[in-house]
Amino acid sequence: MTRPNKSTARFFDYRKVRQIDVLPTGALRWWLLGLIVLGWAVEQYEGLKTGPVLVYILRDFDKTLVEWGYVAAASGLVYSVGAQVLSRAADRFGRRPLLILPVTCYAVISVLGALAPNFYVLAALAMTGSFLMAGMNPAVHAASRDLTPRMGRAMVYAWVSLAFTIGALMSTVIAAGTLPHLPGWRPQYWIGATLGAVTALMLYFFYRDLTPRVRAELVANAPVAALTVTSHYDDGRAVYRSPRLWMLSFTIVFWSLTYVTVSGYVPTYLTQHYDLEPARAATVTSLFWAVFTCSVFISGWLSDRLRVRKTITAFGGITTGICFFVGANLPQGTPEAVLMLLWSATGFFAGFIYPSWCAIYSETAEAISPHGVGRAFGITATLSPIAGLVLNLGLPRVVAAWGWPAWMIIAGVCCLGVTALVSTAAGPWLPDKQRDPAGDPL
Repeated sequence: MTRPNKSTARFFDYRKVRQIDVLPTGALRWWLLGLIVLGWAVEQYEGLKTGPVLVYILRDFDKTLVEWGYVAAASGLVYSVGAQVLSRAADRFGRRPLLILPVTCYAVISVLGALAPNFYVLAALAMTGSFLMAGMNPAVHAASRDLTPRMGRAMVYAWVSLAFTIGALMSTVIAAGTLPHLPGWRPQYWIGATLGAVTALMLYFFYRDLTPRVRAELVANAPVAALTVTSHYDDGRAVYRSPRLWMLSFTIVFWSLTYVTVSGYVPTYLTQHYDLEPARAATVTSLFWAVFTCSVFISGWLSDRLRVRKTITAFGGITTGICFFVGANLPQGTPEAVLMLLWSATGFFAGFIYPSWCAIYSETAEAISPHGVGRAFGITATLSPIAGLVLNLGLPRVVAAWGWPAWMIIAGVCCLGVTALVSTAAGPWLPDKQRDPAGDPL
C-alpha cells in the first residue's frame, strides 16, 4: 500500500507508507523540500567545515598548503568515482537512500576525524566523505525537481543552491562563533558529528520518495505510461550521447573552481594575506555566503520570469570575474570593512550563476530523456573534480610562487569561462514577449 486514505489523513500519515503515490501539495510539499535542503546543507557543511580551521590543521600536523593540496586533489578524484558509481542509484532505487546514507556515514566520519591521531588518517576520512557526498549530489537535484514540477525551474535550483550556501554559511558562522571559545580544529568535527546524526534521524523518520508512477506522470509530453522501470532506466542512457549536454556539463568545471576557491581557501587567504585572525576571516567569508543566499532567489526569479537563462548566467560570470580581479589588486593592509564590502558584492553576483545554469542543464537533459536527469547531474558530479585537481594541485604552487593575488586572477578568468561555455546552450538571449513567463508548462 502506497496511498494514504485522504478522508482521514493527517499531516504525518505519509510516514506510514514506503513511497508517496500522489504528488505532495501545500505544506507537505514544502516540508519534504525543506528536508532535502536541510540534508544537503548539512552534507555541504560536513565537507566544508575544514576550510575555516585549515590553518590549525596545518599547524598541528606540521604540514604545508602544498601537502594539503595533495589530499584535496585525491578527494576530488574519489568524488568523481563516487559520482559514477552512485549517481545511477538515484534513478534506479529512488532518491531516499542516497539522501540518508551519506549524512549518516558523514556523522561517523566526523567522530573519527575528531579522534584522528595523525594527518594521514584525517586525509583518508576526507576522501571517504567525498565519495559519499558525490552520491548525494544527483539525488538532491532530482528529488527537488520531483517535488516542484510547476515551480519555475530556476527557482527550484535556487532552493538547491540554498542548501549549498547554508552549508557554507554554517561552516563559517559556526567557526566564527566557536573558535574564540573552542580554538583548534577538533571541536568543529564534534559539532559536525552532532549535526550529521540529528539530520540523518530527521531524514529517516520524515522523508519519503515519490513512487516511479508519480514521477513518470510529471514529465510533460512523454509516452511513459506503458514503460517498465527497466525501460525507463535504459532510455535515460541517451543523455550520455548528447554533445550539447557535455558542453554544458563542462561549465561546472569552471564554476566549481571558483566555488571551491571561496569555500575551501578564502578563509586561509584572508588569514595569510591580510593577517586576519581565523575567526575574523570566517566572519568576512560569511558575508559572501549570506549575500549569495539572497542573490540566488533574485536570480532564480528573474531567470524564470524573463526566460533568458543564458543572459542571467553570463551576467553572473562576468560580474563575479570582475570582483575577483578587483580583489586581486587590493594591497595588503586593506581595511577589514573594504574586504567585507568586496566579498559581499562577489557573493551577490555569484548568486546569478548556479540556478540559471541548472535550469538550462535540466531542460537540456529532459529534452533528451526524461528518465536520465539523475545521470545527467551525475555527469557534472563526475567532471567537477577536474576543477578540484587544478585547484588543489595548482593553488598552493601559484600562491608559493606568485602570491594569493595571482590565484584570485585565475579564479576570475574561470568565471569568464562560465560565460563562454553557457553561451553554447539553446535558448534566447533576450526575453520573448510572446512566451508565457509563468514558468514551466507542468
